[in-house]
Amino acid sequence: MTFSRLLTEHASPTLAGLKCACLVSLKSLSTPAEELMVPLAKKGLRFFPLRNKKGMALLLVYRPKMLRKALAEENAREVLLTLGYEEDLHKALVRLRERFLEEDCPHEIGLFLNYPAQDVKGFIENKGKNFKLSGLWKVYGDEEEARDLFRRYEKCRRIYTSCYEKGKNILQLCITA
Repeated sequence: MTFSRLLTEHASPTLAGLKCACLVSLKSLSTPAEELMVPLAKKGLRFFPLRNKKGMALLLVYRPKMLRKALAEENAREVLLTLGYEEDLHKALVRLRERFLEEDCPHEIGLFLNYPAQDVKGFIENKGKNFKLSGLWKVYGDEEEARDLFRRYEKCRRIYTSCYEKGKNILQLCITA
C-alpha cells in the first residue's frame, strides 16, 4: 500500500481538518513517503515518528495549531501534566515518544488524537472497563457526541477513499490550514 493510500484511509479526518491528529502505522518511512511530507507540510500537515519497533513505524500525522488547542484544553492539560508533559508542543511530542518506550501504547495518546478528555480520563481510571460505548475509542462521557464524531470521521474516510480511488491525489485531498 502506498503512503498516499495509507494517509487517505487512516488520516482523512486530519487531512480534511476535522481532527487534529491521526496515527498511521507503516513498515518504514520510505523515500516516497518523505517526498510527500514537504508538500503536505505546506498545507499545514506535520509528521512525528513515535515508534519504530520490529520493522513497523508509528507516525503521528497532525495539524500543529489544532493539536496545540486540543492539548491546551483544561481537562487534557490536567491529565498531561500529571504524566510529566510540558505545554510546549514539541516537548509534548517528545514526551509522548518517550511514553511509547515506557508502554506499548500510552493511554494519553487519545488526547493527541482529539478524543474527548473525559473519555481518556475515564479509560485511564477504569483501566479500559465500564465504558458506555465502544467505537473509534471507548466512551465514558457524552455518548451522543461520540456517536456523532464516529459518524463524521467514518463519512470523511469513505468520501476521501472514494475520491482517491477516482484519481484525486493526496495533495488535492489535503485542505490547507
